[in-house]
Amino acid sequence: MKARIFIVLSLLFLFSACEYDIVDSKPGEPINTVSNLKHIISGQQITLTWDLPNSYPNDVIKPVSVFIRVTRTSKEKQSAEYPLYSPSALNAGTFTITNDPKSFIYDQYDPKYTYRFTVKIVGKVNVTSRNFSDTRYSSGAVIEIK
Repeated sequence: MKARIFIVLSLLFLFSACEYDIVDSKPGEPINTVSNLKHIISGQQITLTWDLPNSYPNDVIKPVSVFIRVTRTSKEKQSAEYPLYSPSALNAGTFTITNDPKSFIYDQYDPKYTYRFTVKIVGKVNVTSRNFSDTRYSSGAVIEIK
């Protein structure tokens, strides 16, 4: 019994002594998000279009890429309180498009589902230390298609 109490107390002490640094941001100027995000549905295709920012931070290497995450949720199983965060929400794909893209075609559209597209700009940056990431993401622009 004393051994169990000792082990439990030791673990509590060990984990309470850890210090976690939360990374609030990456160094450098942020990349602006895409603007004017729109969609067109044609048959089984959803075409997304957007405008890229007019300028980028000086350390971003051009051309930039665009990262797109697609989530789909069955319309019958959606929760009224959290429609896209229910257990039925599925990752329907992630895509990275290179060379300053301004559009994307998703060809697996099914009207029985609600789709959520998150679009982020991905920029490579020149770094001098291997302790820093050479990739910087913008905030995501989101469009939901019901």
